Amino acid sequence: MKIGVIGDAPAGPVLAKAWAAAGHELVGVFVEGPEAIGRVEALIPDVPIANMAAVVEDADLVLLAIPSNDIEITCAGLADLGLFGPKKIVVHLSPLKGYEALADAARFGAIPIALHPVMHFTGTSMDLTVLKNTSIAVSAPEPLTSIAQALAIELGSEPVLVLEHQRAAYAEAFGVASSFSSLVVQQAIGILEEAEIENPARLIAPVVRSAVEQALSQPSMKIDPEDAF
Repeated sequence: MKIGVIGDAPAGPVLAKAWAAAGHELVGVFVEGPEAIGRVEALIPDVPIANMAAVVEDADLVLLAIPSNDIEITCAGLADLGLFGPKKIVVHLSPLKGYEALADAARFGAIPIALHPVMHFTGTSMDLTVLKNTSIAVSAPEPLTSIAQALAIELGSEPVLVLEHQRAAYAEAFGVASSFSSLVVQQAIGILEEAEIENPARLIAPVVRSAVEQALSQPSMKIDPEDAF
């Protein structure tokens, strides 16, 4: 397929490069910020940076690497320009929304897919290694879920189907795990820094990893709200 990327999010050029390695053709990227332009030039330097409409028009798969709040309005604007049709696949990367956020594209026959790699992106080549060891939450209309799963597999990842009614729970769990783990790790690093201990991140990295692995191996716990006080 011909793949076009829209948006400045670090995940955009990373996924594009991974799909290119799987045999797809990258036809264009629309980015605006200097950091985003730098990521494109570093990861996929041969891919032209073009205007949004031209990228969407040329692509078979349009990857929307944009903030969650911009998905519907961007999709609606592109739909109003007549840039979607039955031969298009439209993918967004938000953990917060399912494929229904792409309803304006689906209205013209395009295939809407929500695809969220369960990781944090740096926008560098290091992400390509992490990508091959992660899961990807995928959502698509029931007859088309195999397409979403295939796209995840081509990235080297394991697809996990998240239905539309499960999206809110998935988004909440991802947010809790992400923010809580970052907060705790930063707090531990801060304590060591105040004690003037060298290389605090390197020092605690093994215990953080082992604690996470141990937590993941345990059955989930139901917490009584009264126990939290």
